[in-house]
Amino acid sequence: MSRFAPLTLLPVLAACTVQSSTSSHYLSAEQLWTAKNYRGAVAEFDYVVKESPNSPVGLQALWRAATTREWFLGEYEEALKGFELLLERAGNSELAPRAQIEVGEIYFSRLGRHQKAIEHYEKLLASGGFGPEDRAKFAYRIGRSHFLMNRLKKAIGIFEGALANHPGTAMVPRIKFDLANAWYALGETDRAAYPKALRIFEELSDQVRHSDHRLYVESIFGAAAILEEQDELEKAFERFRLIENDYPAPNVVKVRLYRIAERMKKKQK
Repeated sequence: MSRFAPLTLLPVLAACTVQSSTSSHYLSAEQLWTAKNYRGAVAEFDYVVKESPNSPVGLQALWRAATTREWFLGEYEEALKGFELLLERAGNSELAPRAQIEVGEIYFSRLGRHQKAIEHYEKLLASGGFGPEDRAKFAYRIGRSHFLMNRLKKAIGIFEGALANHPGTAMVPRIKFDLANAWYALGETDRAAYPKALRIFEELSDQVRHSDHRLYVESIFGAAAILEEQDELEKAFERFRLIENDYPAPNVVKVRLYRIAERMKKKQK
């Protein structure tokens, strides 16, 4: 089921006791949404929320308004208010876990409020709810938020804990990739971190070679960059050549290859 589709719309409308005009506004909102008139749909959803705030159809309208603001109108602050209001009014409903996930999405992906994202995801993990894939994603985003805030050692600890606590989940390759990147970034001040990053990049490239081409290419690039930093120029050149035609920004690889080739020539003189 689409995350934007109404949940069991007909049973909800049949069961609720709101005035027929409210139901009519809800149906009008859905028609406008289907026609991609998202702003008009939100206005109708808001009317339903105002007229029948705690009814099943009112809560459904609140959900629909918030998701539409987030995903189609870019009104992230208003969407956040909508999800938080939904959690206040219907914290035990089937919509609550989905609203909690969207709150995290807004903090992490939409607004880049990484400290708020950390606090939110820590609460979700502590709640004991959600399945293993969601929990792995929450742990990853906590680590990623620390990484983006330049708390590299903290990020490394979170990523390593996530790998230990959530093995076998779909997030494992992404967690490993960001763990390698955190060690790589730490290498700028502690060169002893480079071998750890290199080992993880190389292990990951072998693991995802046939399953995730983009991550394979990025892992090869990371390994090559470290080898270049360590002055292992021939090995770095070989790795960059592997992805010369596949890297998303091919000119970046070409520049690296040229620079390494020039350094090797100087060494031979």
